[in-house]
Amino acid sequence: MAPALLHASLAADRYLIDGYLERLLEDELALGKGAVPQAMRYGVLGPAQRIRPIISIRLARVFDTPLEAVIPLGAAVELLHCASLIVDDLPCMDDSPFRRNKPAVHIQFGEATSVLAAFGLVALAARTVVDRGSARDSAERLLGFQIQLLRSMDCSGLIGGQALDLQFTGHVSLPGPFDISELKTVPLFRLAVSAGAFFADLDSNEEALLNCFGHEFGLAFQITDDLLDGESRQRAILDEKLSTLRAVIAPFGHRRSHLEELIDFLDGRVSGGPQE
Repeated sequence: MAPALLHASLAADRYLIDGYLERLLEDELALGKGAVPQAMRYGVLGPAQRIRPIISIRLARVFDTPLEAVIPLGAAVELLHCASLIVDDLPCMDDSPFRRNKPAVHIQFGEATSVLAAFGLVALAARTVVDRGSARDSAERLLGFQIQLLRSMDCSGLIGGQALDLQFTGHVSLPGPFDISELKTVPLFRLAVSAGAFFADLDSNEEALLNCFGHEFGLAFQITDDLLDGESRQRAILDEKLSTLRAVIAPFGHRRSHLEELIDFLDGRVSGGPQE
């Protein structure tokens, strides 16, 4: 797809996600008091790629499932991601004063409020999955997705990845290139894939392909960020990952175009294409 058309296509999906997130957070402002709901809103809304929930939307289109059913699940993944960013930026973690071209949440609201806001977003993410008046036959499955969502944060997921990152900060002896990404980056991409395919009737081959897609896309996404930040020169490895991704989605035939645009997005980021 031409860069301008790709940019517009992703922007349209991001608009859908942003609208849903804004409505969720407006409800939190109405229910809550004090600075915490404001900090939650500040930490989520604004310029963001929204690539994780966009993956969910694209998979809904691949399998022709209703967007209105998938968007809440993709939004829950994004809320969890935003909660992790708030924590990552704290002085006791990565000590980052800026996020998405504006002051980090702890700079704007203070550290204590930031911690509470991160907790609040995790709670909202978990509640968003099941608080939808679902029919009983899907309620149990949604509970399973909620458990998967919360597990993605545990010591075998985001928390473990952040702990490993802190452990090796400044050390000469570092873990393997993908060890931290496997824990800190990949879980939410796999979760986004699960959200997008949640209502699809998949066969075992499709499940395997999607598991591979979520894993490889997460690694490719992290390599792309590292290349852009000047922390890596692994362009050849990225090209290999992108080729793997294109091969993984090939069996989906013409439907793969929805996912191929996401691969083109990563390729364009490091090739000087339009940035999201």
